[in-house]
Amino acid sequence: MNLLPTKSEKEPIAEDNIVLHSIDEGSKANSIVKDGQVLKKGPWTSAEDAILVEYVKKNGEGNWNAVQKNSGLFRCGKSCRLRWANHLKPNLKKGAFTMEEEEMIIKLHAKMGNKWAKMATFLRKAY
Repeated sequence: MNLLPTKSEKEPIAEDNIVLHSIDEGSKANSIVKDGQVLKKGPWTSAEDAILVEYVKKNGEGNWNAVQKNSGLFRCGKSCRLRWANHLKPNLKKGAFTMEEEEMIIKLHAKMGNKWAKMATFLRKAY
């Protein structure tokens, strides 16, 4: 097994864990092998989105590493969790804040400072 050097030279990366071919034709994204499974990297397709949405409808959120094993997606659990939380979640609100939300944020910031995660919990309760 050949080992590729890393920046630190302390922990070489096993060459057999890096795959430079793509999973499906037409995709130029690199992939990586984890536990004998080829995982896709790069942009998500609409078919992958549909698989993830159906999986979450059936099984709920959580245990994201099981998504890959049980749904046939070739993505790691972290990638699935982030895709769901930032793009696919049905109650995800994107776009500009309303005037009420903006006023609430200003009031919360005056009280809490830069505690954005705490402020988000208050905003979820209010809206």
